[in-house]
Amino acid sequence: MANGDDTDPTPRQEFEFSVRDTARGKLTLKMMDRINVDDVFLHLIHQEIFTIKTGKDPNDTVDPLFKDFLLKERFTAGQN
Repeated sequence: MANGDDTDPTPRQEFEFSVRDTARGKLTLKMMDRINVDDVFLHLIHQEIFTIKTGKDPNDTVDPLFKDFLLKERFTAGQN
């Protein structure tokens, strides 16, 4: 690296598991040690597809504080 630090950032860790709920059935949970802009973008795409397919608006919004943090100037995923 340019600053003389030859250590690489640790890779992102994620895993997925399923649980059963009597009210909702099977739920699949994906756990990640950090999220990035791509994760939020993918979530919003899935939300729009759900709205188009079902005709129901989930009425979920991304908190502006969270969104602003991810989209701030010079934000680089996976570093600091």
